Amino acid sequence: MSLRFLLATSLLLCAPLAAVAAEKTPLERAVTDFQAGRFAAVIELGKTPITDVVERARLQYLVGEAQLVLERPAEAETSFRDVIRTRPKAVPALVGLGRALRLQGQLEAAEKPLKEALALDAEDVGARIALGELRTSQGELEAGEKLLAAAHASAPADPVGARSYFEVLLRREKSMQAVELAEAYMQLRPEHPLGSFLLAVAMERDGADEAAQEQYLAALELDPGFIDAHKNLAILCHTLSKNYSDKARVELAFQHYKAYFELGGGDQNLRATYEQLLTFREQLLGS
Repeated sequence: MSLRFLLATSLLLCAPLAAVAAEKTPLERAVTDFQAGRFAAVIELGKTPITDVVERARLQYLVGEAQLVLERPAEAETSFRDVIRTRPKAVPALVGLGRALRLQGQLEAAEKPLKEALALDAEDVGARIALGELRTSQGELEAGEKLLAAAHASAPADPVGARSYFEVLLRREKSMQAVELAEAYMQLRPEHPLGSFLLAVAMERDGADEAAQEQYLAALELDPGFIDAHKNLAILCHTLSKNYSDKARVELAFQHYKAYFELGGGDQNLRATYEQLLTFREQLLGS
């Protein structure tokens, strides 16, 4: 997932930061980098030696969220477990652990930390969303949709919940509802890239590739660091290049692959495709 979307959850664990000082602490710098979408920088800051146990836990939590965004769930699992060792009742870290395990296909193991989180706070939106995602991954689409619909209704502005609900609607072949959700999010949060991104995904699924390309670009206008939009747009333009005959789309695909990996994207299958494109780009573009 992308996202800067996870910052609202991260701040549940991070106490309000101190007034800006001459030099920021590693945690303060990590929060700034996370907000700006510099997820690789957040991970690098996580290597900073910190003696304060609480501050280290907060920093490692942000590292785990950044690793999830960059599709490194095994690394994220390690970061969240590090937090839980010192803060066993940290609900956001338990939710992060559950999500990391789910993304590794460890569905049964993912259940435990999510249930622990909900036992600590039954109303936690992040935990409810993560449980809905887990049910969906387990193939229980109806149960997943119900959980995600309820979470979205209680927090319609939450981007993680909106995206997860959208995705289960598509899996259940409820395209019209998914489009309505995307459009509603655009109206609710016109400054946020998620609405345009979701609409692009729905359009691409329906074969409206040109319109999807425009919506991905619209999302990136709102947030140039939206890593998932770069990824999807690169793949779409690569596909639409008609075996590299459309030079403009080859170049656009190259630009967005490049942005995806510069932002720290971790999809290794996509990297192989990108490296192949790099190899032949000069010849393909006739330059």
